Amino acid sequence: MLSTRPVEGSAIWSGPARCGPHADTADARTLVWVDAGELCDDAAERENLIRIRPGLLAAWCHPEATEADLTLSAKWMAWLFLLDDRIDESDLGRDADRLEEHLHDLQATALGTLDSESRPMSRALEEIIGEASAGMSDAWQLRFRQHVSAYLSACVWQAAHRQAAQVPFPGTFPYWRRAFGAIMPTFDLVERTNGGALPSSVYYSRAYQDLLVAAADLVCWTNDLMTVDKEAAHGDLHNLVLVTAHERLQARRVAAAEVSAACERRVRTYTAACRELSALTAALGLPDTVRTDADRCAASLRVWVRGHLEWGLRTPRYHSGTTRTGRD
Repeated sequence: MLSTRPVEGSAIWSGPARCGPHADTADARTLVWVDAGELCDDAAERENLIRIRPGLLAAWCHPEATEADLTLSAKWMAWLFLLDDRIDESDLGRDADRLEEHLHDLQATALGTLDSESRPMSRALEEIIGEASAGMSDAWQLRFRQHVSAYLSACVWQAAHRQAAQVPFPGTFPYWRRAFGAIMPTFDLVERTNGGALPSSVYYSRAYQDLLVAAADLVCWTNDLMTVDKEAAHGDLHNLVLVTAHERLQARRVAAAEVSAACERRVRTYTAACRELSALTAALGLPDTVRTDADRCAASLRVWVRGHLEWGLRTPRYHSGTTRTGRD
């Protein structure tokens, strides 16, 4: 177990924790999909996916999802794991120009502009987008595509900072942390597993955006608490604990305590925003079904935060001696 981890007994742990019943099925179906699409470059990548279990992560984060939706989420996680590791474990992750060129086909796929024969990862991404968009609104599909594109651009931002050996600026790091962590497109799938897209009047409201960002930061920052020792050992400074320690000239453990305190504040922000969201949907006179869907999505984000934490403490992905990066 890593020496730095979210504080036991804190509000970070207050969300409900339950692993859904379809984890094994999602893992098995995802591996079949990976093999059929020839997504793994070698046996080591395939073995790594088997060990870290994207289906188990999906089951912790979407415990109420159907077998089909859970498998979709697991495919998305597997796709992210493969791409993240190829970037972070090679020179691509420290050469922004090369990485941007390498990601060109994926960017075009995300934006729906690819007009040539695509590579396996591009085909897999288009399949994920198509499956996720089935039955969802055009607005949701556009948002999902834009969020995937923003994730890919943030990977280039991260590579540029690594290339120049620059420690990210604390004021802007949380935004980029959410972006290169692919948390927003991942959270879009919460609407998918809850039965439909939220209307724009709800999704883009201050209340929903506040709780969405708070939940996203909780996922990213608890991830950083779990992986800080490992990332420091590899010289990767794109971790809020390390950014905080560098900016304030603090010991790592002191900075970790500050990040834990920041997580506590994010829990309070999330809770207050949930109350504001319920008041807003009532004031807007939205149908009961929409109000219920909004409240369900808000609650599901908190489940996601706790589910990721539970998986993170179990997965070999975050332990020393394994593949370095996690689902940031």
